[in-house]
Amino acid sequence: MTTVGQPISRTDGRLKVTGTATYTGDRTPEAMVHAALVHSTIANGRTVSIDTAAAEKAPGVLAVLTHHTMPRMNPTPKPWTHLNPHGQGYLPIQDDEIHYAGQPIALVVAQTLDQAAFAGTLVQVEYEAESPVVFNAETAQEAVEPPQFLWPVAVAIGDADTAIAEAPVKVEQTYTTPDRHHNQMEPHVTIAAWDEDGTLTLYDTTQHIYGTKKLVAIVLGLPPEKVNVVSHFLGGGFGGKAYTWPHTLLAALAAKVVNRPVKLQLTRAQMYSMVGHQASTIQTVALGAKSNGKLTGIRHESISPTPVFDNYIEYAALGTRSIWGADGGISTNHKTVKVNRNTPTAMRSPHEALGHFALESALDELAYTTGVDPVALRLLNDTDIEPQSGRPFSSRGMRKALLAGAERFGWDKRTPTPGSMRDGRYLIGQGMAGAIYTHWRWPSKARVTLNSDGSALLEIGTHEIGQGTYTVMQQVAGDALGLPPDKVTMHLGDTRLPESHPAIGSATMANAGASVQMAADAARQMAIDLALSGPSAPLAGASPDDIRAVDGGLEVPAKGLRITYAELLARNGLSTLTADADYDPVEEHLGPKAVFSFSAVFAEVRVDPDFGLVRLNRLVGAYDAGRIINAKTARSQAIGGMIWGAGQALLEQSEVDPATARYLNRNYSGYLVPTNADIPELDVLFVGEFDEEASLIGAKGLGELTAVSVAPAIANAVYHATGKRVRDLPITVEKLL
Repeated sequence: MTTVGQPISRTDGRLKVTGTATYTGDRTPEAMVHAALVHSTIANGRTVSIDTAAAEKAPGVLAVLTHHTMPRMNPTPKPWTHLNPHGQGYLPIQDDEIHYAGQPIALVVAQTLDQAAFAGTLVQVEYEAESPVVFNAETAQEAVEPPQFLWPVAVAIGDADTAIAEAPVKVEQTYTTPDRHHNQMEPHVTIAAWDEDGTLTLYDTTQHIYGTKKLVAIVLGLPPEKVNVVSHFLGGGFGGKAYTWPHTLLAALAAKVVNRPVKLQLTRAQMYSMVGHQASTIQTVALGAKSNGKLTGIRHESISPTPVFDNYIEYAALGTRSIWGADGGISTNHKTVKVNRNTPTAMRSPHEALGHFALESALDELAYTTGVDPVALRLLNDTDIEPQSGRPFSSRGMRKALLAGAERFGWDKRTPTPGSMRDGRYLIGQGMAGAIYTHWRWPSKARVTLNSDGSALLEIGTHEIGQGTYTVMQQVAGDALGLPPDKVTMHLGDTRLPESHPAIGSATMANAGASVQMAADAARQMAIDLALSGPSAPLAGASPDDIRAVDGGLEVPAKGLRITYAELLARNGLSTLTADADYDPVEEHLGPKAVFSFSAVFAEVRVDPDFGLVRLNRLVGAYDAGRIINAKTARSQAIGGMIWGAGQALLEQSEVDPATARYLNRNYSGYLVPTNADIPELDVLFVGEFDEEASLIGAKGLGELTAVSVAPAIANAVYHATGKRVRDLPITVEKLL
């Protein structure tokens, strides 16, 4: 290995910074027309009438489709799975029902986008409205335990209630997180084009080309081989583009109706009601401990909203089942309330980031109650056995992350009393939090071809969503073949390539990367076999174990033998040499060891005592993500996650009008995200090691892990600065005054 682990710059970087990378919205198929959606202004009820006469007569209009004229769709499949996914179970413009504000009720197709949008304003709708059900503390009292969505809803290990009741030290508090939206820089867009033979090609902003292909085939009643999905670059996903949303299906149907390629691009405001969001939560955490801070029991319960037509659970208590030991027991449960809103979805980092805010804040409260240092408290409760399954961890860098992070941060210089640290008139606070993140193991296929000019082609149906996939996969394949990365061309983002899993759950490097490693190894072995026993075998008589792939060919250093791939293929009359690989791991919960990623985050804040304004001074993140394939792209992932967590802690919330159930701040001016002025220099440490249980290449998930415990670290730092415990995110001025 020569390049794996090195901080190599992105091979697609020049394309992106020069504006020559082709994103979905940049495509312009011949004769393409545009579609615009018309949305409901109520959140609950039905449409009594929809008058499209004026819209149909507007300039450039080709079609106006309502539930009376829209072609029928098949129901979305049940049960929901990651590999056969729909973002929303309810398909709009199929009936007169209204379930959430902003629900599509008509679609206009016209020659230009302006013509389609204008015609949409001419559609006249009469409603029969009912009062919407919204999510708040009052409606949360009606929460029920829902059917299982992904993991078991409730898990009990031991007797947590008794352990907490009998503990000499107890902490029990309620913590809340708001609705949040992804707000990717690139809006969602679908371009749908039908060929004469009935093949549908979708250019789509998706993190899951194969999931889109499968779902579209089911819902539109097409043979899977008649659907192609293409997405070469994605301008931000964060989970919001992981599943197939109704606009993609509607674009495909509109293109069929007008017999032209149709582009349907969502506006910023439409992205708030059309493509998911992170659901708010109300969480209660109870801890029982000995006087030295050793946990005896943990109870973590969460309530979140779900649509009236779907069953989505935000598993906020998921990480609590696995992160810390508690001798007496751990109890977790989740409940939901049916409300009038669109379906939530995964958002960096789903489940864990929400739950860790509650759990790690509660642990900080326990640290102050017992007088035990927060780092020491977590070291005391570290465990080598995963509590839920009883399996040993494959690798667990939590202790190393805690110690290395604390040393880099200078934690030992901290004075523990709240309000005791100042810089002039400003209050200085330092806080920290630990984190665990789920490791996903999914199948992936890949193909590697050695070419007659000595280069290689890597083909895999994975995704580039901004995390550096082109680069890291070229590194893995190049090292296996003895080629520099720039000699490996990569094709991805097309369902006509070998099938891979979605780019979600920080799973791409470990799983797609493993299939790339396998395919490259197989191609190298084919070359070795030719060199040993093919016509005029140049390495005949050498031991296979002595052959090295290096500098674009094969060599036996001990014998001074060498041949390039180009020469080898020429000698054998071959233009290419191709190998396929199929990585098919067992699911994580079936393995002999529990596989997770770990981290510890340390934050320093500066608080204005007069105005309650919080500024982030420093942030240190120590991460165990197994083997790091590219130190530069990994650091970029960590920086992005840390910034994401800062936004969760201090800025982000999607506000809902309780009377209309509409999101109010549906733009960048109303929904606050961190800017450069909000973020100091970020310090990143990687403390993990090769984890053979996690992946053939030793890597574990990184991207989403890096956002998980930033919010509680900042919240704990704010308490240390001010003595005020904020249990309701985001931490805003009015909550500190």
